[in-house]
Amino acid sequence: MTRKEALKLLGLPPQADLVEIKKKYRQLMHQVHPDAASPRRDTLPGARQLNQAYALLKREGAPGESAFTGSDSAHFSHKKRKPPEKTGVWNAPVNPHAYTGREILHCAEDAAGNPLGHFSIAYGKYLWTMEEDFPLFLSSIFRCSKKLLDEIDSQKPTADESQRLIFQAELAYLLAQQFLDGRICLPSLAQEEPPAPDGSRIFRVPSMLEFSRTFSPLKPGEPLYPSALRRHRLYLKNEAGKELGYLSFPDDRLYYVVIPLFEQRNVRLRILASNGSSAEKKKGSANYQNLSLWIKLPSSGIRHAPENLNLRIAELLKKYQSS
Repeated sequence: MTRKEALKLLGLPPQADLVEIKKKYRQLMHQVHPDAASPRRDTLPGARQLNQAYALLKREGAPGESAFTGSDSAHFSHKKRKPPEKTGVWNAPVNPHAYTGREILHCAEDAAGNPLGHFSIAYGKYLWTMEEDFPLFLSSIFRCSKKLLDEIDSQKPTADESQRLIFQAELAYLLAQQFLDGRICLPSLAQEEPPAPDGSRIFRVPSMLEFSRTFSPLKPGEPLYPSALRRHRLYLKNEAGKELGYLSFPDDRLYYVVIPLFEQRNVRLRILASNGSSAEKKKGSANYQNLSLWIKLPSSGIRHAPENLNLRIAELLKKYQSS
């Protein structure tokens, strides 16, 4: 494997530094983990390939930087990394209405930059920001959901494991919504375009259509429309009303931001099939086509419904308790 191939496997540009390489590697390893609920897991390279690519890039380093070798490994990047907070307080906005607090996790590494695990550095109802590693954010949400279900299991016979996993997946999704604010996340994850005449903010979001069955590629510029929401997936249809598949994203963070916004009816969408020779790609049994997706946020801001989310969480836990 060459450096160019390793960067391509990780989805990184040639100029990526070692901080970016390590962060992307951790994100992808989290997504391919057997316990991960990533919607893109079947489209990603395997853990062995990721490890090989990461090992090669660590050895070679990045242009203008030291590799992770010897005594220089502690200074692998010219970028200064902010040390984790030691006070138990995290510098991020909070959602005081959240059902429960969560841990802020930090990744520990050895002198060679290899991950040793993660530990908690703060606890509270903190919203996710770009300063927090997203896979660790998902881990904190998983811990929250596990703790809530464990409390119920301690008071009743343990539920069937397969049923518990179903409840935990839904619970984690609802909890994650309480700590993700689209107004904060979208400007960092998508390209902002000139505002609409009414002052609404417009973002262009990288996205794909994952076909439910084998279909012919769509013509560039062909419009698509929301068809239905099922299991937190937004299915799309063409002008003839034929459902083609569901909306997917190359960045899992967008899934946790865009889909909840649409579920809460806080945004308007415009979707066109993308042009270009690379618009369609095939991976395994799934067919994809790149899309041009625009999201319009209302000028009055996003409507929050913390009470509704708390009610849904409480109802889900009550249902689990009686299962």
